[in-house]
Amino acid sequence: MGQQITVLGAGAGGLTTTADLTIQGHDVTLFELPKFESNLEAIRSNEGIDITGAANEGHARPATVTSDPAEAVEDADLVIQVVPNFAFEPFAEAVGPHLSEGQPFVLLSANTMSALEYRQILDDVGAPEIRLGETPSLAYAVRKTSPSSVHVLGIKRELSVAGLPAEHSSVLAEQMDDVFPFSVSAAENVLETSLFNANPVIHPVGALLNAGEIESPDDEYYLYQNVTDSIGRVMSRVDEERAEIGEALGLEVKTVGELFHDWYGIGENEYYATTTNSLRTSSIHGPIQGPDSLDHRYVTEDVPYGLVPLSEMAAACGVETPTIDSLIQLAEDVHHTDFRADGRTLDDCGIDATDRDALLRVATRSNARV
Repeated sequence: MGQQITVLGAGAGGLTTTADLTIQGHDVTLFELPKFESNLEAIRSNEGIDITGAANEGHARPATVTSDPAEAVEDADLVIQVVPNFAFEPFAEAVGPHLSEGQPFVLLSANTMSALEYRQILDDVGAPEIRLGETPSLAYAVRKTSPSSVHVLGIKRELSVAGLPAEHSSVLAEQMDDVFPFSVSAAENVLETSLFNANPVIHPVGALLNAGEIESPDDEYYLYQNVTDSIGRVMSRVDEERAEIGEALGLEVKTVGELFHDWYGIGENEYYATTTNSLRTSSIHGPIQGPDSLDHRYVTEDVPYGLVPLSEMAAACGVETPTIDSLIQLAEDVHHTDFRADGRTLDDCGIDATDRDALLRVATRSNARV
């Protein structure tokens, strides 16, 4: 029997999640903020969402398409948010007051320390104590082909979810495993899911170190196809610094090569491919064009909500991250923006004490600052 599921966000990830789960037989509601009502009008005009590629193909007709937050989350067995991290606050402000005590709520588009900050935002808007969780990545590699259609390039073979507090992880994993067409397991805690996000390793390096080609009006840029040996070495160094943070927290962090193997089967013949080879040989990601500008989420999201909180976690653990820190500085210089000030900090996540033990404590608690 299908579940009542609410998907927040009508971008590519939200449309794909809505369509895929609808075709699987779940009763799905799609919500978008009122200011983006036009995103929903395209779906209504098409009488649904067209989905092609690696997921369930077909024409999906979600049960409800709405910009009314109360209608969207009422009686939902599971709420799944699929929006960029910079959109967390308006979504939390919209739906937070209408959530129910103990309602399962998963951030499917998490970055570094996403659930920790989201819990603070929910507290600020007076939301009840929900069963909040996050995954380290989107379920799908996907691109929109029209306002009401998506093409799925790849779908995860497995994914993990962590609850906040960590005691909710197993329950959320069991529920999501029943919903999604792949295996979902319980992560150790939200620090693990934060460190298992590959985007901050890949996107800022690939974009910032190819600035000239990206900004050339005559070139089409494909980030994954342009992972040269030099760029790959920088990505691998970010990967190593990420693993060092995990080691300081007692967590075994997989390389991007290992994650791509587990998620997509890339590097199957050689078991775990290196980070560089995983990206170069990915038939899933290779065709993805872009970015076409440095004013792109690969920088404007993955630096302030990916690299900045990684740097903050590292400082709290006494781990030096010179490559991560240099990329943050380079992004700030390119954008004339203080990403450290505007990005996700430990204080934003309810962590007043800046030490390793505070990070570990916050992963097990609910809404009290530490």
